[in-house]
Amino acid sequence: MSKKLFVDNWIEKIQKSEKKQFPFHFIPSEELDIISIPERTLIIGQEFFGTYEILTTDSELVYQAASLDEAKFFVYGSRGRNGKTYLPKDKSKTKSIVSFYNSYLDDILNRIQKDFKKSFPEEKNIHSTTSEIFQKLNLIRL
Repeated sequence: MSKKLFVDNWIEKIQKSEKKQFPFHFIPSEELDIISIPERTLIIGQEFFGTYEILTTDSELVYQAASLDEAKFFVYGSRGRNGKTYLPKDKSKTKSIVSFYNSYLDDILNRIQKDFKKSFPEEKNIHSTTSEIFQKLNLIRL
């Protein structure tokens, strides 16, 4: 099996049966606030006096999150680049939802890595393969 086929197989597998849309598979939509944002990729900037900057890739400040978990939730929710993101109305749920989503992503990564090691036992560059799969699925693990 080639690496390209390996990547294509995993993308198909995840899209067909496993891909969950953040945040809607993790919290009911009626429990979310919708926030308008630029239709660009967002990143977490530096921590500044206890808050975390959310920036565009051009370093434009979009939001200041009260915690790292809130910053992650904000960025995860913006991955659709459709001009909006989401935050829980009940801020106390933010940490557990982000933790659950990170566990979901980690499970996918672990299964890909096990399959990669079985399919390519001599290959050491697994990171580029998992990155390619996540990029094509528009997923990111923060």
